[in-house]
Amino acid sequence: MFKTQLLISGLVLLSFVAYTQQVKQPYYYQSVNNQDKTIDFVFGLYPATINYYESKDFPPYTAIRTAVFNKSKKDTLKWNNFKVDILLKSGQLISNYIPFSKENAYICTYKVIADSTHYQYFCFHTKFSNGDIDRAWLQISEDEIFSLNYEKNE
Repeated sequence: MFKTQLLISGLVLLSFVAYTQQVKQPYYYQSVNNQDKTIDFVFGLYPATINYYESKDFPPYTAIRTAVFNKSKKDTLKWNNFKVDILLKSGQLISNYIPFSKENAYICTYKVIADSTHYQYFCFHTKFSNGDIDRAWLQISEDEIFSLNYEKNE
């Protein structure tokens, strides 16, 4: 009995140590809302998720994972091809393109129900890595552009 308790205690301790030593990833984010809170969401961009893809079936692209958390308690958020603009440290400004996907995490038009999160990948024709990003913005219309805040998450 004592050996079993000791073994369980050791496993719990090892799990805790492993959990606390996990590397935290930096991210970009911005809270977006209007006065009457019919639009109320947080957008997050996760540079550690960047992947570059090449294939004979399609042009090469870089994809980055994002999340949209609809903070509204009652209203559905309509996401309609909003754009992500990224300024690379090289000085190059890039914008995502709209993939042809009609389903999965690459679609660009969808609804996020109240108090829920939707994950999406944004695709870029330019090859870059997370260390190449200088700044980022979310563009929901031509005159509504939100600078994304950088969080080191250390």
